[in-house]
Amino acid sequence: MSVEIIGVFIPIVGLLVGGAIAIVAIVSDHRQKIAMVKNGMEIPKRKPSSNPLGGFRFGALMVGVAIGIIVGGIIENSGVFSSPEVGYFSSIFLFGGAAQILAILYMNKKLQHKN
Repeated sequence: MSVEIIGVFIPIVGLLVGGAIAIVAIVSDHRQKIAMVKNGMEIPKRKPSSNPLGGFRFGALMVGVAIGIIVGGIIENSGVFSSPEVGYFSSIFLFGGAAQILAILYMNKKLQHKN
């Protein structure tokens, strides 16, 4: 088989396998709930998210990634690195990680202040 044909089938097989895993998970969860009802057990309700500031962390990550892309573009145009991709990747990881750290520190401070 040629490399091009294999390259086409990799995403197709990945989607099929991912879909099959999702369907098996849904069907097994449904069967478990049906068995619980037949045995007279009550189906547990889903608990709300225990972290009310979870969206804040995701938002901080997205802002950090956006700043990293901007700084990476500046680094690429300045020619600091021999390969232009290095500036993008390093800036995205640096600013995304810094945003996560700052968000966690902020959330911990807010939660301690609340208690």
